[in-house]
Amino acid sequence: MELRILHLYHDLLNLYGEVGNVKILAKNLMKQNIQVTVKSSSVGDEIEFSDYDFIYLGSGTEKNQLVALNDLSPFTNELRDAIDQGVVVLATGNSFEIFGQYIRETDGKIYDGLNLFNFHAERSKVRTSADIIYSADFLEKNIVGFVNKKSMAYDIDNYLFKVKFGVGANENSNVEGIRENNFFGTYIIGPILVRNPHFLDYISRLICHAKDPNFEFKEIKNENQVKAFETALFELSKRMG
Repeated sequence: MELRILHLYHDLLNLYGEVGNVKILAKNLMKQNIQVTVKSSSVGDEIEFSDYDFIYLGSGTEKNQLVALNDLSPFTNELRDAIDQGVVVLATGNSFEIFGQYIRETDGKIYDGLNLFNFHAERSKVRTSADIIYSADFLEKNIVGFVNKKSMAYDIDNYLFKVKFGVGANENSNVEGIRENNFFGTYIIGPILVRNPHFLDYISRLICHAKDPNFEFKEIKNENQVKAFETALFELSKRMG
């Protein structure tokens, strides 16, 4: 099997070492004896989104987020088609906000989003930073991570996670992120696939089975990664009490 990964705006949206999500995913897939090609793309590049099996966007400054949004806007229909066709997409940090209806600044100025999903983001005057523990109905284990954001998301229909500890999509929310088809969006940074090996395996399986439903995914356990996850979960769980 051959799989193609697109790291979109690798130079603009790469705060907090988010490139680690792409590196560990490629490594995890190659352990399955899969040939993996990683393409890094940025502003001005022509892209055929349907040519890729996985698309990733990381977190960036508010300024770079808007640069990426402006560059991506002409490709809205192509991106929508790729998501409808089941291409797996992961957007972490504030990058997932660009897929919503709009982003509103604190002064009221509105930037139109790609409008692929029915939610919107509101900039905050203060930054929210917190360790988190989330749960997901498609995962047996919890998710650990970190959130550092200067905006809140509202009116999310299909949330990704439930909050067990930490902060949600906004100040009054007990859910976080969005999932539509094979699109995953979350404020979690850190990077999420490195810190959560079970979520890494879930995404890996999803990509493989979207390509070939009969693909036999081998169980390969990264003991160091699992131990790091279990330690983080244990320490954060003590703070829940």
